[in-house]
Amino acid sequence: MNAKTLLLLTLFTWSCVVNNAYARTDDGEKPIHITADSAELDENSGISIYRGDVKMVQGTTILHGDIITVYTANDEVEKMISVGNLATYEETTDDGDIIYAESEEMIHNSAKKKVELFRRGKITQVGHVIRSDYILYLTEEGLIDTGTKKDRIEITIQPKTKTNAIK
Repeated sequence: MNAKTLLLLTLFTWSCVVNNAYARTDDGEKPIHITADSAELDENSGISIYRGDVKMVQGTTILHGDIITVYTANDEVEKMISVGNLATYEETTDDGDIIYAESEEMIHNSAKKKVELFRRGKITQVGHVIRSDYILYLTEEGLIDTGTKKDRIEITIQPKTKTNAIK
């Protein structure tokens, strides 16, 4: 199976699994709260660096890492780069599902509505798991693109739970 076929199969499978759940639509309108052990702020460049058990919360979106670098332009956050032993990302969809991601480096691009995971990437939703050294998650569409030409992809799809109704 070639890489393009595998990618299309992965995207189709994941879209069936996650029930087209998208990121919370109103999170981008909420304030951003950041806690850290230290911060370096440079208003001229629009770059701020937070170090030490950094946590960013915006609505239901939570970004966590050892170091988070925030890039702003025109008083708007454009992107955040989080690095750590494992940086994490969590969001609650409009449907109430929780999407959890982790990797060694993560780029959360607010302007382009995407999250990129680098090295030991993993996304989990409703028990379904995708692992790859590179994962692109398009938050607005709920789409995931995985893998590189040198990388293998691992996907775990949980079976639907069957309940027997007693009549």
